[in-house]
Amino acid sequence: MPDYNRMAASFDRFLPQVHPVTLALLDHLPAPATGALVLDVACGTGEPGLTLARRSPGVNVLGVDSASAMIEVAQSKVARESLGNARFEVMSSDSLALADESVDAVISRFGLMMFGDVRASARELSRVLRRGGHFSLAVWDDMTKNTLVHSLTLVLRDHLPKGHESPLNRLNEWAAEGLRARLLEDAGLGTVRSEMFSWMYEFDSFEEPWDLVSRMGMFTGQAALPPEAQQQIKRELSESLSAYRQPSGGYRIPHACRLFWGQR
Repeated sequence: MPDYNRMAASFDRFLPQVHPVTLALLDHLPAPATGALVLDVACGTGEPGLTLARRSPGVNVLGVDSASAMIEVAQSKVARESLGNARFEVMSSDSLALADESVDAVISRFGLMMFGDVRASARELSRVLRRGGHFSLAVWDDMTKNTLVHSLTLVLRDHLPKGHESPLNRLNEWAAEGLRARLLEDAGLGTVRSEMFSWMYEFDSFEEPWDLVSRMGMFTGQAALPPEAQQQIKRELSESLSAYRQPSGGYRIPHACRLFWGQR
């Protein structure tokens, strides 16, 4: 499993690249009524819940994540912006400390239905969502379409110790055709819709994606490698991403994830 507590200090570097996904999943969520409680599961440092809280001041947002360091960052944003309609708590997605049918909507971006006990998370989503309530989720699906991380994973195969297994392998298992949709339906969600969503990561130079993956240590364990090996990985990743280099020297790297939305 990725060490999300260790990632917390650098995680916001990732947010601009996936903001289009936040907008897409919120577009698939009917506008919550004034006073509604929206649960953001596996919220990391506060998204997409904070975007919703800013655009809909009459809606209450509760963000939860199992990584306490992530929650601390989210709470600091609430305090800095004086957002009275958002709060964040440490809570596991597969064991939510919330009453049955206690939230009006559920959102999640790249957390729910990916790691941990995926089946239990689906059941918990259905349990806490009121009847008639809506949900909107984004998950990594075919991991070859998570181009930056997939490219890094391929490069790392020849550098990490024997026996190292990427957690991306498990994500590919959950991406099996219709599997997540069936889990959501079996959990009690009556309407489940799904589609792929595509967008671009955009960088001014190769140093930006390299800084992103090296500082966050995204699913790699690369921090334990000696400096010479890390420099070799950097060269190989640069070559791997060369197809996405623009005449300006910048990079436009295609990505795609799967959106799920519907109603209980």
